[in-house]
Amino acid sequence: MPWPRTEMARWSVRIDPAWSLEAWRDAARLALHRAVPPEQLDWLQGDDASLLDAPALPGLDEATEGPLQAPTRVSRAFVELAAACLCHRDRQRLSLLYRMLWRIASGERHLLANPTDADVLRAMALQQAVRRDTHKMKAFVRFRSVPGEPDAFIAWFEPEHHIVDRVAPFFARRFTGMRWAILTPSRSVRWDGQQLSFGPGGHQADAPTGDAREELWRTYYANIFNPARLNTRMMQQEMPARYWKHLPEASLLPALVRDAGDRVQHMHDRDAQAPQRRIPERTIALRAPATAKGDDLDALRTAAAGCRRCPLWEPATQTVFGEGPQDARVMLVGEQPGDT
Repeated sequence: MPWPRTEMARWSVRIDPAWSLEAWRDAARLALHRAVPPEQLDWLQGDDASLLDAPALPGLDEATEGPLQAPTRVSRAFVELAAACLCHRDRQRLSLLYRMLWRIASGERHLLANPTDADVLRAMALQQAVRRDTHKMKAFVRFRSVPGEPDAFIAWFEPEHHIVDRVAPFFARRFTGMRWAILTPSRSVRWDGQQLSFGPGGHQADAPTGDAREELWRTYYANIFNPARLNTRMMQQEMPARYWKHLPEASLLPALVRDAGDRVQHMHDRDAQAPQRRIPERTIALRAPATAKGDDLDALRTAAAGCRRCPLWEPATQTVFGEGPQDARVMLVGEQPGDT
């Protein structure tokens, strides 16, 4: 097909799925190779239609007339920025990233180093929003057992952005030994113990509503809640109310917050208690040095436990004796943090 030479010529490219770095990269590479300026390219996703009925950008294997640009190399920082931005729901992110890529290919090699550039600022804001949403999903997903399948678990979650593919490897690493699925309105992921598989979105009704473990979790949460450290403003910032419907412990929060002041006052009114030693003192009979032979580690271990030859034993709680073969050629000497 002939390559349009008018300045008003437009083309379109479709990204599927819209958050795929590979799909966007292939389309951007093609558009850049075809020397299509950002203002002449419509980026489509899902069921989008080009407003001006722009034809699809032809592939490199299709015969066309027109300029071709040499491939452009970009930094890893730009690739990571693009991967995060693509997960955002902002519909302008596709064109934003291509505009930045076009500028880099046109000579602005250090574009990302300019913190005042409007495109850079916008892209970094999208990246930060995706990172925050990713953090919230890692923190607030709650699995529930599937009735009749004690080794299977399902979680329902409503992320703000398209982050399921981005977060799924984290859950695969953390819950490797169990079979689970995470359902969201636009995307689902399953782990069978070996590999991840992605599918379309689901409905909250497809996930279990609760299980026996949740009562244990609420009991645990209520006991570790520290009223003296309550900061409602920070709590609402780190755990916005929109996530509460996913959390079994959320039903406890109103009462815990309401009673926090009384609990703190009760702690203040109680008499002070002397702290206990981490390991209670025990009386150890002194042993004669002659009973510990240098070639008998068991005897040395026993002797060291009751050694009083220097003042170091007075503030100590226990001896930290060595482990390993008696005939080792190399020995490492050190202490575990906290042992004195």
